[in-house]
Amino acid sequence: MFHSKVCGIHFPDGQPTRENPYPVLFMGYDCRVTPARPPPKKRCLQPLHLNSAIEPMETDVDVGNLENLPLQTRDVGIQWPDHMDHNYSFSCGNKPMKDCGTQTDPTPSVSAKNLNNKDFIFHTGLCADSFWLLLRAVLTFCSQPLNTKLPVHEQFLLVLMRLHLGLLFTDLGKQFGVSRTTASEIFTFWRPILARFMREKVIVWLPRDTLNRIRTFNKNYPKATCIIDCTEVFVQRPKNLRKRSQTYSNYKHHNTYKLLYCIAPNGYVMFVSKLFGGRASDNFITKNSGFVHHLIPGDEILADRGFTIKDILPPGVSLALPAFTRGRKELSEHEVTSTRRLANVRIHIERAIRRLKGFKILCHVISGRLQSVDEIVSICAGLCNLQPLLIRNSTE
Repeated sequence: MFHSKVCGIHFPDGQPTRENPYPVLFMGYDCRVTPARPPPKKRCLQPLHLNSAIEPMETDVDVGNLENLPLQTRDVGIQWPDHMDHNYSFSCGNKPMKDCGTQTDPTPSVSAKNLNNKDFIFHTGLCADSFWLLLRAVLTFCSQPLNTKLPVHEQFLLVLMRLHLGLLFTDLGKQFGVSRTTASEIFTFWRPILARFMREKVIVWLPRDTLNRIRTFNKNYPKATCIIDCTEVFVQRPKNLRKRSQTYSNYKHHNTYKLLYCIAPNGYVMFVSKLFGGRASDNFITKNSGFVHHLIPGDEILADRGFTIKDILPPGVSLALPAFTRGRKELSEHEVTSTRRLANVRIHIERAIRRLKGFKILCHVISGRLQSVDEIVSICAGLCNLQPLLIRNSTE
């Protein structure tokens, strides 16, 4: 304590003197104290006139005095000439902030009547003719459309843009001049209608005479009825521990939904199963999806090695699988040739699945809040059937 020192700022004369030998308490309000550097200054934009230079002028404003100014003086904005009736500012003027955030554009930036064929393919995945034909068919299938200020064809375009581009409802609302809630209501209304229409009218098992006619596409497997495979879509990890374990896929090392996808020899989607957890095996999904009910004696199924389903197939149905290599050093010449031929045909199911994943709502990680994913998958699969043929005949 004897070696402690006192700063000169606590003495009236700056140091101990005969008149003031002892320090006094100093709170820092005395203007005699000179700071080490000048007070901070704030740059402020001057009003910009159209006749002035492009770059705004800068002035130095004292921060201490700025707090004492009126509120109207402290609001910094761009002043436009009197002949222009727009007055923009960084704080949306004197209007409440809620008006700046909820007001929607009355004129949509996207309209089905103004899109050309390339725009339709980009926004919906369908050409213009397919879009209007599908809309007409769905309207006859629907009893009563949704009553909003947005026309029916614009509602339909909104739904397809949500599926194909994966846009959020906020973005869709701004593009169509409606609120986010209205965009969500439109999608929620049309989703079950489109899903039911696709399951009943578009995703159907082709008749046997049609299958016999399109089997000529494949010379190596002239009796092939369908090509099947399972695919997975990523989903957010559920909070429920049981659902989390059921959806975890050891193959993808992620929580997924798994489904069975079946196409005809020409690439037409004939069957889409409901969604299972990623933990389910291919055999379990094939057995419990209802796929085998469509098979009759004489059919032939092309599948991957994981589909060891010969015991659950109806009598008279054959199954073509690649040769198994586990526990074998090499394959015979016949097995190598048949495996290559089968792989050359099975590549079409991979192309079909890639076309399904072209809908952005499925190619990203699905949010846990997204409802009725089964209906979304059915709609996307049905839209794939309305696109150009996946496998074209060489005679066309």
